Amino acid sequence: MNYNTNYICKYNNNIFSKEEEETLSENEKYFINDSLYRNDILNIFNLEEFDETEINNCINKIYGKIKNYDDLKPVLKNLAAFFFSEDCELGILLMFSYDYLEHTHPCMCEFLETGKISVDKLNKLKDVINKNI
Repeated sequence: MNYNTNYICKYNNNIFSKEEEETLSENEKYFINDSLYRNDILNIFNLEEFDETEINNCINKIYGKIKNYDDLKPVLKNLAAFFFSEDCELGILLMFSYDYLEHTHPCMCEFLETGKISVDKLNKLKDVINKNI
């Protein structure tokens, strides 16, 4: 698996100075954050350019390792419910979307390194998901 557990997400981390906050339009801020998100995805999956197949293969391998982790199953089902589904495989794909990546990545790193996810990290992810429900 080609997942970079040492990478720290940079998008959505209050990257704008006070002056930039005041002068940049919402569209400009979104474009910058979206570009950073895309860069984060490439770095997390150790890619030079976007490769949907490679990303999906890596996510599927992660799912194979995590699918029996009972503490995460409700999270996966809640995400899948956005699409009127209970398919945990769909849920894990959604975990890597823009809205959740910054909280998903630390959870996945910890799980891949230790076999479990701390309550604090899992609760942060749940809180973000629940805000969007």
